[in-house]
Amino acid sequence: MFDIKKLKENPDINIYSRKQEINAILRGFANQKKPIILCPVPFNDEYTTNILKIKDESIAIDSLVPKSGNLKLIESSYIKVAFKFSNNEHFFLSKLYNYEKDKEYFVFDIYKPIEILSLEKRKFFRIEPSLSEPVKLSFFLNNKYFDTRLFDISGEGFSFLLDFPVEKHTVLDSVKIQFPGELPEITVRLEIRLAVRLDNLKYKVGVQAINLKPAEQDILFKYIFRRQREIVAAMKGTI
Repeated sequence: MFDIKKLKENPDINIYSRKQEINAILRGFANQKKPIILCPVPFNDEYTTNILKIKDESIAIDSLVPKSGNLKLIESSYIKVAFKFSNNEHFFLSKLYNYEKDKEYFVFDIYKPIEILSLEKRKFFRIEPSLSEPVKLSFFLNNKYFDTRLFDISGEGFSFLLDFPVEKHTVLDSVKIQFPGELPEITVRLEIRLAVRLDNLKYKVGVQAINLKPAEQDILFKYIFRRQREIVAAMKGTI
């Protein structure tokens, strides 16, 4: 259903780990009385259920639909949970805490998650710059100068690679972005949204532009549209 590791590498993912944030998301969703999707692992089947009650350490959920999933939930090693709230996709991992049978039905308690991943609804397409014509990025952090290249780019956010993690919500001022070709350099202010360690021991850092000026956004979109045309042409085999 979903891969937690890959989700954490997505710069559009917000990770909530504070207890009050998790409670607010769960209670807000439970009040909507909408279904959640459970995937008992290692069975990898998806089942629909509802949140009945948010408790101090656990979440009470209803019998699974179809009912054949009840046994798999009891035998699961852990549980993947997905639901939509505030137009975003939310995900977390849990385990079975307890269960009781009421006539022919079951009521399950699963542990509250220690973190909830929230995938923001994308407003812009995200594309990768050409390796032969990279988009370069330079900035100062902790009085040190860094010069790298963008991993991917959209109309409001970017990602790039570093050899070390950067704390979420760190603000980078006077970041210079150099585009290939005739497009002028722009200077922007960025907020760190995510830093995820990759298999190559580097960190993929996702950032969002803060108060991007119309002239800067215009240059950014010109590059994105040009790069989109290049990618489409390459897929058609014309370049």
